[in-house]
Amino acid sequence: MIARVREVLPGLPVVVMMTAPRESKLVAVLQAGADDCLSKPARGPEMLARIEALMRRAGIRRPRNRVREMFGEYAFDSGRSFATFRGQTVMLTPKELQFALLLFTNMSRPVSRAHILENVWSRRRDVKSRTLDTHASRIRTKLELRPDFGYTLTPLYGYCYRLDQITVEKADSADKAAPNERFAKTL
Repeated sequence: MIARVREVLPGLPVVVMMTAPRESKLVAVLQAGADDCLSKPARGPEMLARIEALMRRAGIRRPRNRVREMFGEYAFDSGRSFATFRGQTVMLTPKELQFALLLFTNMSRPVSRAHILENVWSRRRDVKSRTLDTHASRIRTKLELRPDFGYTLTPLYGYCYRLDQITVEKADSADKAAPNERFAKTL
C-alpha cells in the first residue's frame, strides 16, 4: 500500500500505525517507505507533533485555520478565537466561541442543554453545574446580545437557550418626548 501511495502522492509523508509492533514489522514498514511508525493507541499530542515534524521536513505548510463565519453583523474567527461586530473586536475563549457559534447557527430555535453540553463540552449527560449558565451570561455580555442591539439570548428554565434576532425600533429625536413628558404620560 505504501508503494501505491508514493505513486499517487510522492511528496506526502506516510505515517503507519500498528498495534504492538515488533521490531521486524517496524523495520519492514520503514524500509517499505513509511516515514514514521506509531503504536496504537497513539497519544494525541505526540501523534500531532510527529505529523507536524514530518510535514515541516517535507516542506508542507499547514494552512492557518482562518475559518470565518458571518451571521448578520457578527463575524466569528475560529482560528484566532474572536468575534467582530459593530466595529469592535472581542476575544472569546474556545468554549465561548463554540457555544456562540452553536447559538447563531440555530438562530430562533431552542438549543437544549444536553445538545450544548455534548457539542461544546463533549459531555453526553446533563451535568448539575452552573458552567453552562455562566458561559451564556458571558456570551450575552461580550457579544452585547441585548434587545437594544437587536438580539435576545433567552434561557428556557432547565431546558435550553434560544437566540433570537429582533427588530429595533429607532424613533427620530424630533418624535421623542422629553423625559418629563414621558413621565407625565405614564401617570
